[in-house]
Amino acid sequence: MSTSPTSTAPRMPDGSSRPKPILIGSFLAILAIFVWLFWAFLQRQFEWAIQEQADWGHTLVIPFISAWFVYLNRSKIFAEPFKPAWTGLLLILMGMAIYSVSALGPMMLKHHNIMGFGAGLTLIGLVLYFCGWRAMRWLWFPTLYLIVFGQTISDRFLEIVTYQLQDIAAAGAYYGLALIGYDVERSGNTLQIFHMGELVPVNIAEACSGMRMLVAFLALGVAMAYSGMSHLWQRVLLVILAVPTAVFVNILRVMTLGILSTRDSGFAAGDFHTMVGLLWLIPAFFVYLGIMWILKNLVLEDGDESEPQSEQPVEIQFDHRTRLAFTISVVVLIAAGISFQYAAVELDVHLRKDPVPPRHAIDSIPYMVGPWSSARSQEVRMDEAGVEQLGTDLYLTRRYVNEQDPDVPAMQLHLAYYTGHLDTIPHVPDRCLVAGGLTQEQAEPLNLDLGIEMDQWEIDPDHTLDGQSYRLAKVDRGSEESELVRLPVGSMQLRTTEFGDPEQPQLQVFAGYFFIANGRVTPQPSGVKMLAFKAQDKKAYFCKVQITAVSAKEMSLDEFVELASGFLELMIPEIMRVLPDWVEITSQLESESA
Repeated sequence: MSTSPTSTAPRMPDGSSRPKPILIGSFLAILAIFVWLFWAFLQRQFEWAIQEQADWGHTLVIPFISAWFVYLNRSKIFAEPFKPAWTGLLLILMGMAIYSVSALGPMMLKHHNIMGFGAGLTLIGLVLYFCGWRAMRWLWFPTLYLIVFGQTISDRFLEIVTYQLQDIAAAGAYYGLALIGYDVERSGNTLQIFHMGELVPVNIAEACSGMRMLVAFLALGVAMAYSGMSHLWQRVLLVILAVPTAVFVNILRVMTLGILSTRDSGFAAGDFHTMVGLLWLIPAFFVYLGIMWILKNLVLEDGDESEPQSEQPVEIQFDHRTRLAFTISVVVLIAAGISFQYAAVELDVHLRKDPVPPRHAIDSIPYMVGPWSSARSQEVRMDEAGVEQLGTDLYLTRRYVNEQDPDVPAMQLHLAYYTGHLDTIPHVPDRCLVAGGLTQEQAEPLNLDLGIEMDQWEIDPDHTLDGQSYRLAKVDRGSEESELVRLPVGSMQLRTTEFGDPEQPQLQVFAGYFFIANGRVTPQPSGVKMLAFKAQDKKAYFCKVQITAVSAKEMSLDEFVELASGFLELMIPEIMRVLPDWVEITSQLESESA
């Protein structure tokens, strides 16, 4: 057998090369198989980039930037024939294994970015397998750049630094506005600007933390450092400086929104809010170009490296073993894809969760429940920025007072309904109230048992969930017919925290919450994923139920939980009337699959 390299690119009249149709066909075949194998991840990634363009639209551009890096080094990459590296086959198998375990394995490993790591490792393996170690010296960076910056970072990872950036943005905007002469106060992550006798609040929501801008700026910084810097220390320093640049520009953006809010509060929300963020990217880019120019001119090169060098005609050549490598890779990828699909069917795993609408409108919960009453004027509606921060427009925030005992503190009920989401981080008072300026009086929230008498509700004799029987509660509507609703299974606990108000130290603020997810209940935010995104569930939803009370009298956590128990004992049946009946959903799915 001949050992000479195989050229797959015939020469053009100008000396350049044109890939043979067989090369293009082989590439498209591998690409099609790759997309088919990792379709669940790629589809979700594309949907995120389209639906949240302000945050993740840049991920759609990353593949083109990676291709540009390859084009810049084409003469080096194609200088010698590609020789398959069989080590790449091992990386391909490892990547597919990680992806499969994340998609089909334990719930704790089901994560968008873990699946992305598996797909990325497979891509690295394919590049190494076909191009070899020599070409990999110039291909590793474009490939890693595509993997790292070409995927959305889920909220579960972002929240590690988002809150810190949120605090920095609030503090920076506060000092900046004060420096230019505005009368401003800061309470947590809320700024209050006094302008012409009016108080203008500016809430620094998570969308204003600058985290997304930081990710985009890091992608830009790495690209500019790679293509525009010749020394390693310059590249490293330019990438590092992307962080303070993004943070500083984000502070200027928040200051701009605050100033505009003094003219019209609508400027700080909605599409205009997004537009202001996009406009600030333009000066930010030029600031970063200036930093790059300074770093580049700190070093005087001995020779004129800008002199263009004559480029040899590019010709794509492969070693004779490439045909064998192509055949093996196709067989391995197709076999892995078929095995993955078969395992998903056998394990009854649904990678996508269909949304479940509520049975009734969230605000159909009555204004009068037992001795507790409310009014339409007691409802709180959020602006667009608040809804964006909450992550859903299906919510209810309503204040109830006890008509029989006016001395009992009022209870604020807050419901937030989520469906069709993935890796959503529930917004809980542990963070939100602190961001609003309150202080947390205890190190960690406590999971306390709700004193609800479950025996008052009859047992559903026909249906169980996770080995537990449902309870049936009757919901009356006066002259209307009563309705039986199923209550969620699980231990009824309230995750409870006491807060203090520095501006009103005589007040105590108590907040507690739990989650109802796919017919189950849990007090843990981390437990939502375990309940609402079980592998065998085709549909998924969860609802946060939060209770807040402000007391001017001395009250303990136990007393608050007792008060909340009495309120929730009446309210939970009303809440479950609104939420989907999980028995009906599972029965419908079973009938559809029969």
